[in-house]
Amino acid sequence: MKNDESARKHGRKNEAESRVDESSDESFPASDAPSWTSGVSRGEAAGAASPGRTDYEVRAELKPKGLSGIGEDQIAQHWKLYEGYVKNVNLLNKKLAALRAAKDFGPEFAELTRRLGFEYDGMILHEHYFGVLKAGQKAPSEEGALGKQLKKCFGGFEAWKEEFTAIAKMRGVGWAILYFDPRSRQLTNHWIGLHEDGHPSGFAPILVLDVWEHAFMVDAGADGRPKYVEAFFKNVDWAKVERCFADAERAAGIAAAA
Repeated sequence: MKNDESARKHGRKNEAESRVDESSDESFPASDAPSWTSGVSRGEAAGAASPGRTDYEVRAELKPKGLSGIGEDQIAQHWKLYEGYVKNVNLLNKKLAALRAAKDFGPEFAELTRRLGFEYDGMILHEHYFGVLKAGQKAPSEEGALGKQLKKCFGGFEAWKEEFTAIAKMRGVGWAILYFDPRSRQLTNHWIGLHEDGHPSGFAPILVLDVWEHAFMVDAGADGRPKYVEAFFKNVDWAKVERCFADAERAAGIAAAA
């Protein structure tokens, strides 16, 4: 006991603490936000992700204000859920680190690992979602790289928006996400149910829309999703989405040349 107290006093760690820290040096699950998310990536804010990290912080700079059709109270309530995901990611990683250190890979380790996927992707997807909300935005130019790709893949911005909106309004809870496929260089729309289920492997999220009821019930009630989806499109920061797409294309080119 005296040795442990002395070690703490002088900034050293005892054997048990060291084992927990060592378990945090492995790589974090591959669901981390990609580096090409143009200001939304955690890599830019807190360094590269690592397994067992317990120091994730709420990205306060992403909290939107003054939106059109999405009220301040709605954002405040929704933001609390995002804060909960950050808190739970840190808590789960701490618990998993202790189990790794004890080499206890039984049922508790299995269930916490599964739960981590839900909490972690919940954190990341909310950062994508909040990170592109900004009032007073215009649709992307048809002559820009994103506009041209939307025309190539969907026939144009309005045709893409019609399909994306239809997906967002489908019954059920989840997410509508526009992805970039780095292999085919195509843009595709997808429905994601639970945060960690259904993501196409290797695809980069370009635009993320939360359509769980908690995203709109304060403003529009349980049946207010159509109104909410319309409001969402009034607040998309398309300049950021275009940068995200450009970064994804550039990253795909680098990977192909490697």
